[in-house]
Amino acid sequence: MSTRPTEFTATADTRRALREQLYTLFGRQVKELRITRVTWPEGKKWVAMVIGTHGREVPVRDSGLHHQAALVMGAAFPAANWSKAQDYDVATGVLREHVVRRPAALRGDDR
Repeated sequence: MSTRPTEFTATADTRRALREQLYTLFGRQVKELRITRVTWPEGKKWVAMVIGTHGREVPVRDSGLHHQAALVMGAAFPAANWSKAQDYDVATGVLREHVVRRPAALRGDDR
């Protein structure tokens, strides 16, 4: 079984459109975006983690923006498995399943 995450690459036009839509949603240039479906006591909700071009997380205080970001990304990548967290790299246009890796010390790596 492969541990490599599934990934999709947007066309140049889609990449440009996503860059503009994300800028409109979050009011600044976005470097990376993670979309995750989480279960809260009141039901399932989308959570977006936004990384700005400065490399730091952009606070997303309006819960509606999380949902809007998920809709935008879902429309651009309908074949992605949205039951898993997805990471989008704005520069490359690559969407891939988020994989949590164990720290090297726990893997037994000597790096």
